[in-house]
Amino acid sequence: MNYPHHVAVIPDGNRTRAKENNISTQKAYLLSYQRGVELIKYTFTHTDIKVFTLRWLSTENANKRPKSEFDFLMTMYQIIDEHLDDFLIQNQINFKRIGNPEHITEWFKTYLNQKQKRTKCDSDKYFIFAVNYWWRDEIIRWIQSLQQQWFDFNKITEKDLSQSLDLWDIPPIELVVRTKGDFAHRTSGFMSRWIGYAELYFSHKKCPDLLVEDYKQALEWFDSVAQHRNFWK
Repeated sequence: MNYPHHVAVIPDGNRTRAKENNISTQKAYLLSYQRGVELIKYTFTHTDIKVFTLRWLSTENANKRPKSEFDFLMTMYQIIDEHLDDFLIQNQINFKRIGNPEHITEWFKTYLNQKQKRTKCDSDKYFIFAVNYWWRDEIIRWIQSLQQQWFDFNKITEKDLSQSLDLWDIPPIELVVRTKGDFAHRTSGFMSRWIGYAELYFSHKKCPDLLVEDYKQALEWFDSVAQHRNFWK
């Protein structure tokens, strides 16, 4: 089977799922992240995929969410991550946070930094966690970083660009899976620099309902189109 080197998942439909099933938004988020953990474990135990990226909180959503919901998201990850850390370490999977750290709580920022150090290993396997991420913000942070280095922008190269961005040392994304089906046939600006040549798969499931079997269908679909991915050949 032809697996993508790098899969990215855009989980959508949490609030819709909560309203339709008369459950709290917090419970929908918990279900959604638990599904994400199941996909991570399946990815690194049953496939040849090297990198799994989960977009959890976009900058746009972080700015729109009520404070109580935002605070819940900042603490929710640790509850589930306690069950994930051992798996990452045992399977030699690096954890990497991307996104703007300036607008998340200090506690959560410290927690993610420590997790990144704790799971660091000599491996080409990565779980990428995109929190407070927006592709335009990534470009702005890139420009600011080069400006602080007194970089001569007249001499800029593609390599200079790539090495200053969040995923400069990670294989490009080859498959994007987005939930919520016909209500979300778009990428919403997610990692635009990195998904230019990715295949886009839209599941009709809402994220809290996305099972491993649904994920396998996306991978099988990628396998069916992989033979046509003949870029630069």
